[in-house]
Amino acid sequence: MSKVYKIMTFNLRVDVQSDPFVWEERKNWIVQTIHTYEPDCIGTQEANIPMLAWLKDMLQESYEVYGVNRTTSTEVGEFSAIFVKRSTFTIGKKDSFMLSETPEVIGSMGWDAHCARICSWVELIPKSEEEPVLRFFNTHLDHMGQVARLEGLKLILDVIKEKDSEDPLPVLLTGDFNDAPESEPLKAVASMQSCYAGFTDGELQNSLTFHAFQGGTAGTPIDYIFADMGAELSSTVIIRDRIDGGFPSDHYPVMAYVTVK
Repeated sequence: MSKVYKIMTFNLRVDVQSDPFVWEERKNWIVQTIHTYEPDCIGTQEANIPMLAWLKDMLQESYEVYGVNRTTSTEVGEFSAIFVKRSTFTIGKKDSFMLSETPEVIGSMGWDAHCARICSWVELIPKSEEEPVLRFFNTHLDHMGQVARLEGLKLILDVIKEKDSEDPLPVLLTGDFNDAPESEPLKAVASMQSCYAGFTDGELQNSLTFHAFQGGTAGTPIDYIFADMGAELSSTVIIRDRIDGGFPSDHYPVMAYVTVK
């Protein structure tokens, strides 16, 4: 029997005081957006330690959260944290690895990356069941290093295949990939179904997801949801809601429905 779930990827924009809309202003807009759309699972990017602590507290009744800091610091760093709706799933196995030549070493930087980059994954067990039905990966690729983006994606795919060989499960991959759909790094995931696969040419020309707090639609996405191994995506929406005249983030969240067989 098939089940349909709502999946979101959401770059939350790290706390920067010079932004036109600062975190203290935006944080309630982010929670409002999540409550409005009620995704079953959210891959987030850029939450730092205090941001993630606040979001966990505000959403603790609705969402379980898993993430690992991409640095070994207890004061600074960012997470590719996964939010899982408590009424839909519980989190089973979970782990994180760095996008580097030494993935097991937290804080390690890979290739030509400008920052340390991490990928977190969880297995999702439907409420009142015992076995997982989905393996969910979430990441944030480097904004400077094209080699790091390509090799990071290849590494993620290697881990996906390794986990699938141990225990086959439908797979989702969310994240800010910092690159356009036709770019060289994105060719690494060409075998997976993109959330934009059903877009018309006109929709693709107006699929901007990073807008730098300026809004607008013209352009290409850098935020993605991919599916494989029996997960199928449909009806993707780029959420462009303004709240109180502002934007919850400098990225639009992207949401798609996934059918799991």
